[in-house]
Amino acid sequence: MSSDILKEEKKSGIRCFQTGSGTTPKRVILWLVAIAIVSFAIGFGITAVSGGFSSIADNPNTPFTHTAWIASNTTAFPLDGATSGNISIIMGAGEITVDGYTRDHVLMETTVFSKAPEWQPVFSSSIDNMTKTVGMTDKGHAGKAWFAVHSPNSWEIRITDKVPVALDVNIGAGDCRLNLGAINLNSLNLHSGAGDTEIDLGRYRGGRFDATIISGIGDLTLKVPGTSNTRITAHQGVGDITATGFSMNHGVYVTDGYNPAIPVNEIAVKQGVGSVRLEMI
Repeated sequence: MSSDILKEEKKSGIRCFQTGSGTTPKRVILWLVAIAIVSFAIGFGITAVSGGFSSIADNPNTPFTHTAWIASNTTAFPLDGATSGNISIIMGAGEITVDGYTRDHVLMETTVFSKAPEWQPVFSSSIDNMTKTVGMTDKGHAGKAWFAVHSPNSWEIRITDKVPVALDVNIGAGDCRLNLGAINLNSLNLHSGAGDTEIDLGRYRGGRFDATIISGIGDLTLKVPGTSNTRITAHQGVGDITATGFSMNHGVYVTDGYNPAIPVNEIAVKQGVGSVRLEMI
């Protein structure tokens, strides 16, 4: 076979590769790159959904910090020698759980489960006249500009029993559970726009406190120990009030052995729409 024939056959093969199947070397490379990107994205998504990425505390050098579908951050606020505390919690939408039993010398410890680092709350902290003040505020729209604005978060909060605390909780929409039996309260103020709320004061051994509980839409459950000296006034809009174990007089519910001559825990409940359940335990 002559060299001219071989050259012609090579040219024909190249033309066949370029035009016969509509595929060029450049297009093949682009396809391979696209397949690699898609494969990476799928693997990344599976790992993220499964929570496979470490948090910043475990691996500060990872480029994927807090990119898991539900990532958590923990923040602690020391007492710094304070003899009392003021805690303010403001959330737009999500779930809040408050418990006692923090670590020693810690006023408040929080664990935030969020779908993006941009959704982490804003914290503030100060101390004045031996009172430590801590604020925890949802960023709202400003922190979610690149994501769905109304996607909820989940906050778990633990508060010390070493010093008396004034606790303010404000949640726009979502469920709220306050387990306050192990917390020493100065006062409690809770405002809930929409969602179910449960406040458990069972086994409460702290000092006297005043509480205001305002719930817009949703069911409300309040549990208080029968050994406490507690007086509850309840105002209901639409729904039922169920009281278990209390004595009632003109819309006021009191615990067994209620004595107005000694310090009384005064609790005011205002409910818009939904059921109210009062339990003496």
